[in-house]
Amino acid sequence: MLINNPASTVLAYKGIAMQQVPSTYRMSHKRITAALLAVASATAMAQSGGTLEEVVVTAQKREQSLQETPIAITAFNSRDLQQKGIENLTDLGTFAPNVKIASLPSNTAKAAIAIRGSVTSNPAITWEPTVGMYLDGVYIAKFSGNVFKIVELERIEVLRGPQGTLYGKNTIGGAINMITKKPTGELGGTVRAGFGNFGQWEAYGSLDLPALQLGGLGELKAKLSYVTEERDGFYGTVTPTQGPITNPLTSTLVNPNSVDTGHESNALDTESARLDLLWEISDRFALRYAYDRAEADNTPAKTQLTDVDPTNLAFQFPFPADLKNYVLDKNKSYKNTSADAEEFERYTSDSHALFADYDLGELGFLGDISLKYIFSARDLDYAQQLDNDGTPFGLFSSGAYEDYKQRSHEFQITGATERTNYVIGVYYFDEKADVENPLVSVSSFIGPNVTPNTYGLDGEQKAVYGQMEWRPPILQDRLTLTAGLRWTKEEKSSYIDHPLINDPVYSAEASDSWTNTAPTLIASYEFTESLSAYAKYSKGWKAGGFNGESPTEATFVEGYDPEEVDAFELGIKSRWLENTLQINAAAFYNDEDNLQLSVFSPSSGQPVSAVRNAGSAVKQGFEFEVLYQPVADLQFSANYGYLDADYKEFMEFDPNVPPSGAIVDKKDEKAFQYAPRHTVNAGIEYTFARGSWGDLTARLDYTYNDDYVAYVNPDQNRPLQLKGYGLFNGRLTLANMQVGQTSTLQVALWGKNLTDEEYRLNGIPFGPFAVSYYGDPRTYGLEATLEF
Repeated sequence: MLINNPASTVLAYKGIAMQQVPSTYRMSHKRITAALLAVASATAMAQSGGTLEEVVVTAQKREQSLQETPIAITAFNSRDLQQKGIENLTDLGTFAPNVKIASLPSNTAKAAIAIRGSVTSNPAITWEPTVGMYLDGVYIAKFSGNVFKIVELERIEVLRGPQGTLYGKNTIGGAINMITKKPTGELGGTVRAGFGNFGQWEAYGSLDLPALQLGGLGELKAKLSYVTEERDGFYGTVTPTQGPITNPLTSTLVNPNSVDTGHESNALDTESARLDLLWEISDRFALRYAYDRAEADNTPAKTQLTDVDPTNLAFQFPFPADLKNYVLDKNKSYKNTSADAEEFERYTSDSHALFADYDLGELGFLGDISLKYIFSARDLDYAQQLDNDGTPFGLFSSGAYEDYKQRSHEFQITGATERTNYVIGVYYFDEKADVENPLVSVSSFIGPNVTPNTYGLDGEQKAVYGQMEWRPPILQDRLTLTAGLRWTKEEKSSYIDHPLINDPVYSAEASDSWTNTAPTLIASYEFTESLSAYAKYSKGWKAGGFNGESPTEATFVEGYDPEEVDAFELGIKSRWLENTLQINAAAFYNDEDNLQLSVFSPSSGQPVSAVRNAGSAVKQGFEFEVLYQPVADLQFSANYGYLDADYKEFMEFDPNVPPSGAIVDKKDEKAFQYAPRHTVNAGIEYTFARGSWGDLTARLDYTYNDDYVAYVNPDQNRPLQLKGYGLFNGRLTLANMQVGQTSTLQVALWGKNLTDEEYRLNGIPFGPFAVSYYGDPRTYGLEATLEF
């Protein structure tokens, strides 16, 4: 039988003459062997039930087994996303090693993504993220609105290390690739409803329509999806009454010295919708159009005053007499804080994507050729108003009103011969942003002082990229060599109109362009069918730009230069114990130069972020990922990431060096942002009951994030030491309950942060005072899903 002796079946198939296989599906002997072994393995798994499933990814622009992909990648399929409770970007958390994702200060719809210590911490729209987000291969360029629910996700792939020779838009630190489910052409769908604590409720629906036959023009498939969620705020706001006050924040709302303002922090009101059309014109030609819309009307995260230092005169203003009454313990997240200004966070995002795929078939020595064109357009309107001080005094508040548009065109040629796979691409990207960023100064408690602050940019990138894999006719096809190259030209034009308090109004414009050529080299070797190793070198590059938050005209016009990294990686992919144990590991060494760092600088009565090319650094570490399934109903998972980051050079002007200051190397004094030394994740999933009524499955996940800091300068991190924290998430699911002839019902009880851990995510050091922001408290709920 096939499953009893799969090797003999493979040998028999090796006797098939290649001309008997249609050109569209022609493969090398090695790939035929692998495909048949996968079928045999799947059949065996169906009988024994103790074998790990094969995970298919498209990180290299074609379908591959994750175990055969010679890069550090963590993948989550739709079931993983559901069981782990991953519904948006921040939920990814530390589920992948050496990955840190955290909401930015004050925000519910912006998140900083760090991979292997590479991060852009400033959410200003003029900045380029070091980690790219891609939806079906389309680049999502900015922080604003990057925390949203993607409906109809099939899987998420987290790629660690520079990406450029396979992706249209290059990224220097890594990529998060989100892939959606295509329309099936068969009537069916999913309906989900749920509710939880804090007044949370969610409704979701997805409908696949029957294919519409178009005669000689093929068939049209369509899918409609929609999800909406609302949740009350986690925290309230109180304001002191007239007369002597103690600390109204640590007391209940019935405290006679405080009144409830009715304002809540961290409340959600979101909607996402998707239209997906797939027109399969012929066996060779297909068009796909997708429209995504996301809306949010949230309240910003709670601002908690946790430090006051009158000796720090960065702002040079008279303190309110009662300011210290509002200082709260930094290690405890309080239910109530104070505010004196309106707060909101709203955005609307409209995205269009068009994909055209054409299979040319075999073209001589070029092999099987496919062509692909991708067009995308994304329009974003984002508005937020923040009370940044956590007190009833007008110390500092700010707003941001962003109008952003991006457009891209990408053309790809993918090909395969018996010994090669290759991709060639041409990419064009342009963007335009206009921002109003009014600031209310710290002296506003003695008189409102609103400072207009506007800036914007026009950006354009052109790129040509390619990558080829070659399996030389030696070593029994076990060796694969890969080479890639990317050429990029990027241009940016920026403007600023930024009057400062007690300074004359100034306006300025600046522009510049940069070019770069970056290679990728990979060598991988398959020792056995279940053990392979690889070595990789890649160069990452991020363009320069102009700081829209510059405090002076001179620093704005000066701008900042591109950042580069030489990234080295060694990895293994392996399966053991009759395909029940999977162990993947990678070690990396990143040599970074011209680091673009946002240094928060409270000065001249305003908090601003200076952007500079600080110097160079080395970031190195390793990662382990383990998956073990001893029996069909039990699975263990774990991963661990270790990161060691050191500056090689950090040149900065020091005014205290006699006689009048000097530029000195301060590498031993500076810190790395969002770079925890240790990240850990462990999970267990067990199906402990099966019957005609369904399957009962329990899952428990634990994630640990080590100590980290949010700023570069030690004096700013002093009041904001962010300690390590561990979180437990759980889910109990009753699935596969038959409803009628073709429908199934699933009911699940879920919980996040089950131990109600109180932990700080980040904060803002304003100089004489600092504020903190905290992770979500314990949340839980019940949901029911009907598939038909």
